Amino acid sequence: MKNLCRADTDVRKHLIIRRESENELKPNLLYAGELSFTKNWSEEPHSHPFCELLFVTEGSGETEVDGQVFPVKAGDLVLYNAGARHAERTEEGFAFLFFAVRNLKFSRAADDRPLDACMPPVLPSGEFRKEFSALFGMLVREARERRRFGNEVCKGLANAVLGLYLRLLPVEEGKYLSPNETYLRAKAYIDEHYLSLGKVEKLCAALRVSRYYLTHLFRTYCGISPLQYALCRRMEHAKRLLAETDLSVEKIASEVGYLEAGSFIRAFRIKEGVTPAAYRRTHA
Repeated sequence: MKNLCRADTDVRKHLIIRRESENELKPNLLYAGELSFTKNWSEEPHSHPFCELLFVTEGSGETEVDGQVFPVKAGDLVLYNAGARHAERTEEGFAFLFFAVRNLKFSRAADDRPLDACMPPVLPSGEFRKEFSALFGMLVREARERRRFGNEVCKGLANAVLGLYLRLLPVEEGKYLSPNETYLRAKAYIDEHYLSLGKVEKLCAALRVSRYYLTHLFRTYCGISPLQYALCRRMEHAKRLLAETDLSVEKIASEVGYLEAGSFIRAFRIKEGVTPAAYRRTHA
């Protein structure tokens, strides 16, 4: 291969950019904005058909996503899947910067829904907190000032933010960018049949794979077993029914695949830390 540059010397070094993935992040940047530091602030739950990424710059509060509440504080990132019903609120006060993108895919999952159902939307920025603060700040400033070549600058800044976000994910980037086809088929099957899914052997038979292999795939790409993933989907469905309907706990238990209400209540308490009745009082 032809050399790209001259030989290094003691004082002059050429750093070749590492190319580790053929998958490129090419999201369509829609808007950027900011919330100035505000106390006793809240918004109505809403959703939109694209992704939104927030960076909390000051204070603390919480965000509610599809009926589940997550605390947030300065330095946290919050990613909302397309279609996720969400709302931020604070009493002590907080401030954040944000931007929205369409066509965002960290994997071959559904467009603009890069987060698995069991992956929390809040992620600490960790060692990259200063970088996120600078990148988000520049992006919002460029969007506000509307200077020449601002579109190219904003897209570059958004891509830099997303690249650093990928580094923070709890598993290797490659697992998010190109997951195993069998895992994707299994995940899609559970997403469609989680309310009626019984033993994992039924899923294995449908996909013609062993239980050991399927469990290995899910623990590799999702961090949990197939049945735990199905349980997450059931509980998310149950939480929506508790918050948005007047159905009895017994009826909801039946709706999400439990033969006995007592089994549902115990499973819900273990998963969410509260009983279904207590959850409904808080979120109805």
